[in-house]
Amino acid sequence: MPLINRYMCRRILTIFPAALLILTAVIWSTQALQRLDLVTAKGQTFAVFFGLTALAVPFLATMLAPIAFVIAMIVVYDSMNRDSELVVIGAAGAGRLRLLQPALVAAAVCAALVAFGTAYLGPKGLAEARVLLTSVRADVVTSIVQPGRFIEIEDGLTVNIRDRQADGTLHGLLLDDQRRPDLGITYLAENARVVEAEDNTLLVMTNGSAQRMERPSNELSVAAFDAYAFDLTDLTAGPQTPTFRPSERTLVELLYPEPDDTYRADREARFAIELHDRLSQPIAPFVYALIVFLFVGDPRMHRQGRFAGIFAAAIAVAVVRGASYGILLAVEDTPQYAVAVYPLLIGIGAFVFFLIVTDRSVTFHERIWNSLVATLNRLTQKRIAGAPA
Repeated sequence: MPLINRYMCRRILTIFPAALLILTAVIWSTQALQRLDLVTAKGQTFAVFFGLTALAVPFLATMLAPIAFVIAMIVVYDSMNRDSELVVIGAAGAGRLRLLQPALVAAAVCAALVAFGTAYLGPKGLAEARVLLTSVRADVVTSIVQPGRFIEIEDGLTVNIRDRQADGTLHGLLLDDQRRPDLGITYLAENARVVEAEDNTLLVMTNGSAQRMERPSNELSVAAFDAYAFDLTDLTAGPQTPTFRPSERTLVELLYPEPDDTYRADREARFAIELHDRLSQPIAPFVYALIVFLFVGDPRMHRQGRFAGIFAAAIAVAVVRGASYGILLAVEDTPQYAVAVYPLLIGIGAFVFFLIVTDRSVTFHERIWNSLVATLNRLTQKRIAGAPA
């Protein structure tokens, strides 16, 4: 590889991981906030919280890698344009294909990362997160013994205790059961204990009362008890082997499903769409590289042309990504047409490559940009002229 190509490729591949790290950190933080209920409502530790959210990082990185690559390409080509490096390279006789080669090499690196992430690493992380989340939701006993917290064991069932002794005795128990639309029961007990008896898990309460609210009549009745056993068996007997969604299965599992997989049999269309989405994603970095180069890869002698190219490249990439994703969503009822995503990406890439190799320039975005700038200038001048002296 010539020195210029190595220089440009190295710059792209230096900015690419930095942009990917920043984007992943930002998106991960927003996703992590949605899992705070593990600590606040499920009584889990921060170690479980960070472990569960960290398992989604490979999936997020895979989804964001093409965006980070586009950012890296725009930054490198724009900075080289701003420093007149592209002008000098072009004056030295380097054609558009020579300037395009580093972008395609970097796109191959990005495509390899995306391919590995979509085929194995991303879905594997999501699958591990599903296993951990299932175990967290089934760990009712751990949730109950969190003093001072109102913890929702499941929808409509909330528990709170004042204190827990070393022997497992719970003091000051409140258990609110609103799972039935026609009846709400609130249990108050001085003491309670979780007991395992004949494959059943019972919450045995002593010295307490049960307040029953009949709906819709809103009739309240209170009954005191010396001892009462609340059955937790249904809550603790959740499935130990979770059912994995299409996004949580590796590419091999999508291509070669288990013959007795009834979950997939009922959702064959969704699995087919997921498969074509996985297979088409590694093509996208090459298409994005061609689009970005078409708009920002040529030497620009004025600032407005560079800014117009940057915005046009970003919009074009977003349109291509939206179109490919839109096809997959639109064919949910007819999954056999999901293969249309391949000719879409390949056709756009081939058309843009044709424009590049034939030295055809795209300038409509510059005319639109110049028109917008001129309009803003006229509005600004009118406002200044109309302002009181």
